[in-house]
Amino acid sequence: MEAALAAEARVTRLSVVIPTYDTAAMTLRCCRAVLASMPDCEVIVADDASRDGTAELLAREVPQVRVVRLDENRGFATAANRGLAESTADIMLLLNSDAIVEPDALRALLQAFDADAQLGIAGARLLNADGSPQWSGGRTPTLPWLIGVVSGLGPLFKRRKRASASPNMDWVSGAAMAFRRAVWRDTGPLSERFLFYCQDLDFCLRARENGWRIALIEAAHVRHDLGATVAHNSPLHHDPERLWPDLLTWCSSHYGKAWTKRARPILLLTAALRAVVDHRDPRLQRAWRRLL
Repeated sequence: MEAALAAEARVTRLSVVIPTYDTAAMTLRCCRAVLASMPDCEVIVADDASRDGTAELLAREVPQVRVVRLDENRGFATAANRGLAESTADIMLLLNSDAIVEPDALRALLQAFDADAQLGIAGARLLNADGSPQWSGGRTPTLPWLIGVVSGLGPLFKRRKRASASPNMDWVSGAAMAFRRAVWRDTGPLSERFLFYCQDLDFCLRARENGWRIALIEAAHVRHDLGATVAHNSPLHHDPERLWPDLLTWCSSHYGKAWTKRARPILLLTAALRAVVDHRDPRLQRAWRRLL
């Protein structure tokens, strides 16, 4: 009996799944922070056919981490789904490889789930390297919001949004997004039709439709090197060639084809103006042409 109770006590409550592609050093740093914060959690790295020796580095430096390696590069959502499918705990945390959990972040997430049986998805409070708040979630995107993202004018409204911020969100960032296994069964897997972005938005809104609550947990601090995995050499901190088409894909599935047909010319014009104004960044011009 005592042996059975001891074995039960050792069962981990949290599985941390870290998708990665050619980010060996960042992934190692991410894993070490997780293990330092909660040594008994399950850590799974979903290696999307990296070519930089990620699997070998992790096996040598953090052998307690389980590496699930894909045979070919399939994209973020596919790698994330593979890792999540291999996890065993009741609470699952999807974590970017460019994120570092602070010491009490994981416990704060678990405490939030313990305190609210209807909480289905909990997002961490993302921080920049200097400790300043980073955008971590929000309400369902509207056309003005989409225009703000594509135009690059969104940061102008950060102060007003922060003043009216609420812990209850329609969706939270997938950079550090925890959810119950029951939510994964009801709502998963992550949609693989997106190029890189919007899986978190789509997943959270589907969970809300199934009756789950979404919240941002202010006490769960995670430092996030925004864009380091896909735009580390760009001042944009994101990849517009994938973000802008993904936004249209999400609009089509959420608002319908008729709404998207009306919104698309507005976003195309916004993207064209952005590419002209900031003509020194070739990514913006390529992104606009991709939208066409």
